[in-house]
Order: sequence, then C-alpha cells, then structure tokens
Amino acid sequence: MSTLAGIGMGLVGIFVPIYLLELGYSLSTVISWLIVHHLLILVGAFIAVRVSNKIGLVRCWYIRIVLVTLLFTGFILLPQYPTILFALALISGLEAAFFWIPYNVLTVRKTNDTTMGSSLAFISNASSLVGIAVPGVAALLIVLYGYPVLFVIALIFILISILPVLPLKKEKTDFKFDLLEMRTIVLANRKFILPEIFDNLGQDAQVIWTLFIFITALTVLDIGMLGIFAGIIGMVVTHFTGLLIDTWDKKAVVRVGAIATTVMWVVSYVVAVYAPTPLMLYAATVLRGFALGIFVTAYGAIMFNRARNADAQFLVLREIPTILGRVILFVLALVCIAVGQFELIFAIVALLSLYFWFNNLDVLIEKPVVPSVNPAPVR
Repeated sequence: MSTLAGIGMGLVGIFVPIYLLELGYSLSTVISWLIVHHLLILVGAFIAVRVSNKIGLVRCWYIRIVLVTLLFTGFILLPQYPTILFALALISGLEAAFFWIPYNVLTVRKTNDTTMGSSLAFISNASSLVGIAVPGVAALLIVLYGYPVLFVIALIFILISILPVLPLKKEKTDFKFDLLEMRTIVLANRKFILPEIFDNLGQDAQVIWTLFIFITALTVLDIGMLGIFAGIIGMVVTHFTGLLIDTWDKKAVVRVGAIATTVMWVVSYVVAVYAPTPLMLYAATVLRGFALGIFVTAYGAIMFNRARNADAQFLVLREIPTILGRVILFVLALVCIAVGQFELIFAIVALLSLYFWFNNLDVLIEKPVVPSVNPAPVR
C-alpha cells in the first residue's frame, strides 16, 4: 500500500505548488495555500483518530480515497473555478491526515524498538525503489500531456493502493478526548514539544526551496530530474542510517545529521544569493538531501519508539507542535517575500537547525512513565 500510494502522491507532490504558480497565482498566495493545508492536517488528525475509534484505522483510508478523488478533480477544474483554491487546501490537509495518522499508528504497532531504524529504512526504501523514476515520469507527463493527465494517473495509483490492506479491518484506536488524559500524555512527553517544532523545518523548507529554484532558473523537467537524484541518494542514506541507528549511538547519528543539515542550508543560502545557476542549484539540492536524510531517519526512529507508550494519543498530539513549526516557517517565508529578501528564509532555517546541535537527546530516548488516569467515581 505504501509503495502504490507513494507512487501516486510522488507523481504530484512536488508539482502541486509549481502547478499553482503556472496557473498565475503569486508566490505569497501559494505559500498561504500551504499554511492552510498544514493547519487542516492538524484538525484532520483529531478527526481521523476520532473516526478510527469507531471504524478502525484501515477504514480511515477508505475516507482518504474519497478525499483524494475530490482533491484531484478540484485541481483539474481549478483553471475554470479559481475560487475553489483554498477549499482545495482544506481537502488536501484532511486527506493527508487520513493517510498519515493510521499509517504512523500502524507503523508503531507493527515494529519493535531494537530494529526500528532498519524497519523504517525498509519501509521507506521499498516504496522509493519502485518509485525512483516517478518525479521524472511526472515531469514528462506534464510537458507532453499537461497536468490533468498527471492527476488522473496519480489518482489511479492511489485508488488501487487500498487493495493490499483490505484484509486489515480490526485495527482500532482508543484515543481518549478527555482533557485530563491528554494533559497527562503531554506532560509525560513535554520534552518533545520543542524538538517537534524544529525537526520538520528542514524538510518543509524543501518545498520553499523548490519554489525558489523553479522561479529562479530551473524548468519542470529539471525539477523532475532533481527528484530522481534525490530519490537515489535518499535510498542509500536511509538504508545505511537505519543500520547505524540500530547498532550505533542514536544521539551521535542525530547530531551528525543536524550538523550536516545546518551546513548545507548555509551553503544553499549562499548559492541562492550569489550563484543561483542551474548547476549550483542542482548541487545544493542533492547534497542537502543527503544531510537531511541522515537527520530525518535518525530522529524519526527516536520519535516512533517514544510513541509506543501512548500510541495514537502521542502521534496525534505531536501534530500540534509539528504544525506550529511548519506554520511559523511559512509565515517567516511570507515576511521574507514582503521585504524583498526571499532567499533569507534559507539562512533562517540554517539558524533554527542549530537547535539539534545542543538538544538533550537523552530525555527523548528514555522511556516516559505515563500514569493512567482513573478519575474517582461520581457519588
């Protein structure tokens, strides 16, 4: 399922913001669209887990199929009905939540602590291997046939992705929406709040970087080729990082990834300001993907192992600081655009990534004690 769905979303993922730019929307409008999209992921996370309490995790993916169909249909109709732009951002956020919340919960349930690194690497690389040429194929489809054909083909892959998981129907969550219960989970994992704000900045800034290189020097075909290079490098990095996580000190791997990420965002900023040539943009994108791959895989293993103590509760509540970090990033990008210094956002990302140079990772790795909440009976 992950592989088929990954091909479907891989066909459109990096090209949706570019599609909006090509329709004539301003850079600020596209980034505002992304802000709404991410805010709805947060709202959708709570909706998805409430629904999964009733019908199970896998059936949430059925709802996701309906949302994706509406989304891609809306993208095809967008040139004729531009007023639906932000309605599509709402649907896009909900669709993402109804995929990732069940996916993350099941990942935690179906893996174990000692082999989390290699398990995540296998899951990621299985889909990457099949879809390694997907960005290039998507770029060719856009150039030869246009975006509507791309959206239809992507939708077909997502529709058939549900077939492998049809036998799984009994996986449910038991998320308690009681404020006392949620407060207990938050307090037990409060050391994760700041890391969850900062850890996604490097990944989400990749979207902003893609917009920058498109409007600066590169074409749709260039973006597709970069996606292929990034996929190849990502597979290699994810595989070896996953093995290191299971055998080496997790803290050391996270630190190395964080330092490399900071350095490469500084390099990206310098390239953006002083040498935004196609060759330099290619090099900065590929090398930064190498650094981000190390960090994301290592930190992800720590986060998923932490979630074993609270399952869906942790994975949903972590969306609050995660989405907060993304919104802050995109708002900063809007500010940089407003002052005529768009490239400055890459220097800001480099500065914020310093957080993981000095963060106390021991408190993230240690097992939290989550006391059960049993209110006294009402007399």
